[in-house]
Amino acid sequence: MKSRAQLFTRLGNAALVIGLVTSTVSASLLLIPEPARAEISSASPSAVSSAVTVPWTASHTDPTSLDYDRFKDLSVSVSQTANLTNQGIRISWTGSKPTSPGQFATDYLQIMQCWGEASTGPTPQQCQWGAPNPVLNNLMGTKASGRSLQASGDPNQVLTDDLKIPPPLTNPNLRAWAFPFVSVKGEQSFDVANFFSSQTSNEVSAVRTGLDGTGSIAFETQTSLEAPHLGCGGAVAGSSNPRSCWLVIVPRGQTNADGSPASTDASGRLVGSPLSATIWANRIVVKLQFQSVATSCPLGNAEQRVVGAEVVSEAVTSWQPALCNDTTTFGFSQIGDSEARTQIVSDVAGGSKLGFFADPLPSSLVGSKKIVYAPVSQSAIVVAYSIDYDLISTAANYASNGTEVGSLTLNARLVAKLLTQSYRYDVPGGGNGVPASSVITANPRSILNDPEFLALNPQFAGFTSLSAPEGLMVALGSSDANAHVWSWLRSDPIANSFLAGDADDWGMTINPQYKSLALSGSATTDSFPKADLSTYQASPDVPAPGFGTLNMRPYMNDMHEAAYRALKADANVKIVWDEFKAPPAFVAAGAQLPGHHFSLALTDSASAARYGLRTAKLVNAAGQGVAPTDAAILAGISVMKDSDVPGVKVVDPSARTLGVYPLPMLTYAGVNACDATAKQIADYTNLLGFASGAGQVAGDAKGQLPRGYVPLTDSFLKQAKTSVATLKSSVGRKGICAVAETGASGPTPSETPTDLGTGGTTVIPTPDPEQGSSNSGADKTTDQQLPPSRLSLAAALALGIPTMIAGPFLTRRGRRLASLEDIG
Repeated sequence: MKSRAQLFTRLGNAALVIGLVTSTVSASLLLIPEPARAEISSASPSAVSSAVTVPWTASHTDPTSLDYDRFKDLSVSVSQTANLTNQGIRISWTGSKPTSPGQFATDYLQIMQCWGEASTGPTPQQCQWGAPNPVLNNLMGTKASGRSLQASGDPNQVLTDDLKIPPPLTNPNLRAWAFPFVSVKGEQSFDVANFFSSQTSNEVSAVRTGLDGTGSIAFETQTSLEAPHLGCGGAVAGSSNPRSCWLVIVPRGQTNADGSPASTDASGRLVGSPLSATIWANRIVVKLQFQSVATSCPLGNAEQRVVGAEVVSEAVTSWQPALCNDTTTFGFSQIGDSEARTQIVSDVAGGSKLGFFADPLPSSLVGSKKIVYAPVSQSAIVVAYSIDYDLISTAANYASNGTEVGSLTLNARLVAKLLTQSYRYDVPGGGNGVPASSVITANPRSILNDPEFLALNPQFAGFTSLSAPEGLMVALGSSDANAHVWSWLRSDPIANSFLAGDADDWGMTINPQYKSLALSGSATTDSFPKADLSTYQASPDVPAPGFGTLNMRPYMNDMHEAAYRALKADANVKIVWDEFKAPPAFVAAGAQLPGHHFSLALTDSASAARYGLRTAKLVNAAGQGVAPTDAAILAGISVMKDSDVPGVKVVDPSARTLGVYPLPMLTYAGVNACDATAKQIADYTNLLGFASGAGQVAGDAKGQLPRGYVPLTDSFLKQAKTSVATLKSSVGRKGICAVAETGASGPTPSETPTDLGTGGTTVIPTPDPEQGSSNSGADKTTDQQLPPSRLSLAAALALGIPTMIAGPFLTRRGRRLASLEDIG
């Protein structure tokens, strides 16, 4: 009996202690909220990739062939091969041999776009090739960048009559051969200028491979709109599918077509065209499938005009063909955010009542009107770049010379320096122009000479003195995106101090022409002024006048053009005087040479993605360099702050949060509900319903969400669907519009009226994220499941409470047994 009494007493005490500890700890941990996380959308599946990787040996299996040992390890990857349009695709390779230093003498790749039959592929006559940049052509061997053939340089090339160039009348005995270009329409000419030129061709005459055997390049794909002679994406007789085309990559090694080494030529370079039979046989061919360039919307459709910001342009352009299969074609007019906000509340006939913008309408503009907002896209403002390592021979990373730079980091002050022409290279005459107030000779020549830049990007330390960006390409006009950039700069104390006129740590100061703009204190700046009015004349003896900033650092029409010109490494710099032009004028200097690219563009993430551009990391308020990845953009949106309009978020660049990209863009559609007609409301709800549904599926096909956008999070999808329901309920002067006219009825459960203090009421749908919308069964939600960590704590609590209760009973049982033992 004594042992049983002790046993119960000990068990009771132990149970009480365990129960108390388990219950207390579990309950306290359950009460602690989980760490905040950026919301991730589960509504959109990942895009189906059309990327391919092609080893050279997949189509070249003869180990006894002339170049087998040279190319056997070469493997080429192409980032996208389907649903192509005029865009950039990234071509990268491994296993190649390093390109000869300096000139293009040996071991490089040549890339071209061709048309051809789907079953047989392209012939040399069908390839857009033979219009090289003249300067680049001088770095290559004889005929290596053209279509001309050597009379005896290739034992496998049969010189048939169709390859014989008609001799000039002055020398009828002259014999010369070349591959004529044959267009998709059957037109033929030995003079490619009848079809394309060095300014319009997308051919890559030569691209470098680094010492590690790798390389990469963004290649422009052209449709029949840019290259009608290729016909890519155009109609094909007897087929409903658009015409596909071909990407051809020709590797060049160290031997010519006749087996002789490159060193046998006086220049030490490879000679002969890549179209010549022996060299052409080494090609890698990849099929490119294009979207149709034909009109996608039925003729005769009624058109519904919508307007707004450029950052949503790529998305709307993709959605348009999928939406117009009904009865309405949406015509999108890309205008400034501010203009879009004004237009939707304007009484001017023909104006749109739906606009896309990032920031909501101010109360002074709203008045008594009802504006319904729906989130439609998540993207970012980025600094896109195309930069090649242009290194001196003693640079520590000289092995990368001529290849693409894969990483770039910029902070707010560096961007401020670029936007204010504070580097001498961005000012006419290098800072020695007229007037004298523009003199900035104490500042670094370019960003490459700025110690602040080199501290963030040590890989640029060995660049040549001639390398520099041709400014930061920016778009003309006003926009919320531009305003957000200035807000980011002002929120950074160091950048704002520079804008105010203070010197940086190395003595660099803002271009004095920008001081009067008071950029450090102006919260209304939403454009990029080019305030330096100095001019520069090379020599008083030259008849050319002085050129100014807009010749040297011109505006881009929009961010799309900025991205495209970054791809081409052509900032449209016009400082070359052409006295033979009528009238004489400054003309474009042309694109930078391959191996010497240094282009920077302020653009949107969708445009950068479209053209295959790399994007810089930007240093956020927490001091962390962050790339514009999907996760970082979502993190940036998650820390946005509430605007004065409930339900509408605006950027907060000062948020000191790790992992946040500082320039995210959340774009809304704003609808003037009560001034829109029933037809407009019906069309707008179709558009917004698609944009918050199928239009959020990431992909390259028409109707999908293009690259560079991040699908909307679940809470934003709910908000968009609630907005659609609110708009539908307003038809016939009901719902929110009935409140506006009579004040007789209150808002529906899905509407939250907010008095803005101007006599008007703006209705912003703000669904409770924990509740489903009452307007649609599709919006219903189920009970939220606890995550595994929370379930474990709950289970421990459930076990601890009964154990804590059982402890005293066991203890009392032990004491009773002990008492009985004593009586006995």
